[in-house]
Amino acid sequence: MEVGGRADSSAIIVNSFDMVLSFARAMDLLHPAVSEHHLRVAYVSACIAEEIGLSDAEVQDILVAAAMHDVAAACAPQTRPLLDRALDSDAAGDIGSDLHDHGLECSRMLAGFAPFARAARVIRFHHVDWNHGAGRYFDECRVPLESHILRLADRVAVLPPAGEPALVHAKDIRASIRSRAGDHFHPHLVDAFEQVSARESFWLDLASKHKEALLKERFGGGALRLDGDNLHALAKVFAAIVDYRSAYTAAHSSGVAKASELLASRAGLPSPRVRLVGVAGYLHDLGKLAVPPELLEKPGKLTDDEMLLIRQHPYYTQQILSAVPGLEDVTAWAALHHERLDGTGYPFRELQIPFEARIVAVADIFTALTEDRPYRAGMKKEECMDVLYKMARDGAIDGEVVSLLQGDEFGNPSGIAAPERINGLFPLTA
Repeated sequence: MEVGGRADSSAIIVNSFDMVLSFARAMDLLHPAVSEHHLRVAYVSACIAEEIGLSDAEVQDILVAAAMHDVAAACAPQTRPLLDRALDSDAAGDIGSDLHDHGLECSRMLAGFAPFARAARVIRFHHVDWNHGAGRYFDECRVPLESHILRLADRVAVLPPAGEPALVHAKDIRASIRSRAGDHFHPHLVDAFEQVSARESFWLDLASKHKEALLKERFGGGALRLDGDNLHALAKVFAAIVDYRSAYTAAHSSGVAKASELLASRAGLPSPRVRLVGVAGYLHDLGKLAVPPELLEKPGKLTDDEMLLIRQHPYYTQQILSAVPGLEDVTAWAALHHERLDGTGYPFRELQIPFEARIVAVADIFTALTEDRPYRAGMKKEECMDVLYKMARDGAIDGEVVSLLQGDEFGNPSGIAAPERINGLFPLTA
């Protein structure tokens, strides 16, 4: 892995569309049933939105909504059966009132990032049927037209049989959608779908393995450009989605982000760079989307094979974030959080570890050790500091960073004497 450089953190600009598309692709790691589902729905939704003349801003809103619409269902193990039903090509209609719950939960997640507030509302109602006009309202709320676009696109995306060319089934899919006009789907949107789907290229694009590039080229021009503060806010939303998978990690990423920022500030890094270290803290466990949820919740010791699965997650963090131009430094800081200075870490066995990545690594260990997990209670701060100091003496983590943990913000552990320093560094042996 190539370690990130030293770009001016105050000048970082990241395209929100790149962030959303990379996260949508990351959803493929969660469940076989959602493989490319979010990207297919995004493509169909955007084509319909463009056909009916929605503005660039409205198209962006529906793209974000489509790319994120099922994350609450996909991330929560208890909703897997619901997700399987929702993605069943034969279940086009009434499959239970609880189907709306994951839309509400996802809308709450995205509402924490102001630029995605409209997309959040679209997601909230994406399973509402048109019902001959009654679907203009749901639960005493007005349903956005974009929600009905998403409703239709969601169904189109699951109708092509897995592994078979979508173009071969285009005629049957179009007939199926038309048969439900007025009942499940808004008739005007069905007309628009028939217009765009009359082109063979529509179906070929839908089946393409390069949908991110297609979406960016055709619809990405009006995407929001994120500065450091907006990037920080969006990273917080993504972290909340990842941590949602387990009650034991419900606040882990936010804890790592907070600890990382405090350590970076105490180390004297400039404020914009401190914020970016916080972004790395929020995003460091994105790769855990590839970890089976039963391992996150396992009450006993992991087997060797299970540990190998866990140890893949920093690699997937790197893969997910590397698709976002401008995020190279943050990607390295996040993905290297399990590397060790003595080469005993994983999965890259990187020895040239940036200082910011060392901060995230210490913050991650500190946060993990002090949290309750299925197999143990969280350590007291004093016990945790003992472990960290030993790791520093053994040469695994940066002792200078560990020394920055002392203070009220970290519980002000008492009775912990810092090891003797040699030339500003902690000894490598006990």
